[in-house]
Amino acid sequence: MIALALLAIGLCGAGLVAAGFPDRPADGTDRALRICVGAALGAGAWSAAYAAGRMSGIAAGLKDVILCCAGAALLLLGRRKPRAAPSAVDPAPRWLWALLVCASVVAAASFLEHDWRFPDGGWDAWMVWNLRARFLVRAPDLRTVFSPNLLFWAHPDYPWLVPGVVAQGFLLAGRESSWIPELVAAGYGVLAVATVSLALARLHGARWGVIGALGVATLPTFAIFASNQQADIPLSVYVSCAAALLMIAGASADRSLRLVALAGFSAGLGTWTKNEGALYALCLAAGLLFRTRDWRATFAFAAGALPAVALLIFFKRYAPPNDLARFSTPATLIAHALDVRRWGELLLQSLRRIVFFQVFALWLVAELLVLAVWVRRLPGTAVGTALFLAAVAYAPIYVLQPQPLTWVFRTSVDRIILQLWPAAVLATSLALARTTART
Repeated sequence: MIALALLAIGLCGAGLVAAGFPDRPADGTDRALRICVGAALGAGAWSAAYAAGRMSGIAAGLKDVILCCAGAALLLLGRRKPRAAPSAVDPAPRWLWALLVCASVVAAASFLEHDWRFPDGGWDAWMVWNLRARFLVRAPDLRTVFSPNLLFWAHPDYPWLVPGVVAQGFLLAGRESSWIPELVAAGYGVLAVATVSLALARLHGARWGVIGALGVATLPTFAIFASNQQADIPLSVYVSCAAALLMIAGASADRSLRLVALAGFSAGLGTWTKNEGALYALCLAAGLLFRTRDWRATFAFAAGALPAVALLIFFKRYAPPNDLARFSTPATLIAHALDVRRWGELLLQSLRRIVFFQVFALWLVAELLVLAVWVRRLPGTAVGTALFLAAVAYAPIYVLQPQPLTWVFRTSVDRIILQLWPAAVLATSLALARTTART
């Protein structure tokens, strides 16, 4: 069963990549990028298929067989393709490689130390994500996993890509061992760094690939959030995969609709990872349409996201309403929207968080300076527009929610920044790379 599950993840991911990319890998950088994207999409599809099977009564073993067959069929159909153009050549100096090695060692040590001290993960890991995985393993009736009688802190309305992966790991291992969610967290942490780095190296050479990896791995909270076993870093992986695929499609002479659809599939898996994923998928679609004016590409993106979105809609018949719908009334929503003090409080909290040394040091300050001084002068991109729209959309979301604004902001904004940070580093580095392109 373990071998079948690994085969299902590998073949499904490889098949999706083979179907989405219009060409064969050109070199080692391109091949490594496709492996990372395939691993993320394969694991997400494996978890989504498990959820669909649990909600419709399909056996787990049959689900893996179906994924293996589908992945193998996609691989066979995508065999005869032209070779892609080679990756950009811009070697990174040795000192930059040495800096990346040091940063990787520090990040890995921080991850391991935090896991050793907190084997059950961070606050939301044992309260939501690992709790849900244990429910999925132990509860014969799926509706008890998402019962409205659960304490609302457990968020039974959350989608469950990460709990689905962990729960299947528990079932395959035969026990609920703590190393399984730790391994899942480590895998997604590596993929978050590798996807950004390899996408930049594919488009603009190794120098920018190393810079992108440093931009993600050295964020002070990245390794800690990765070790927390929560869904924020996995969500960042699917958002950054979608962003990378859109950028690669946009860099080609003819924007491949299949590649755009694969980006939509990745964004769709983000919707099945956490509630915020639905916002990011909408923003990516809106950014794509606004910057390209290409309805065909936007429909291809939406078609790629459709399977996971349909699964999310189907899941809502099990899930109770979220906090905003559960604890709000039309009167409170209007009152919050017209409350000038809440808007001012949000502005002050946001300004304070930009320079928050315990969490972000000066990384956010540097990002804002780069955007204000350099990137604003360049043509807008679909991914950059999507990230801007997502940031703007959070303002009314924070103001309208029923909880005390300062408390909910302080307990959630760091996660939101981590969800968007890899894609932001990718988009920003790509914009800077264009200003320093070497002939």
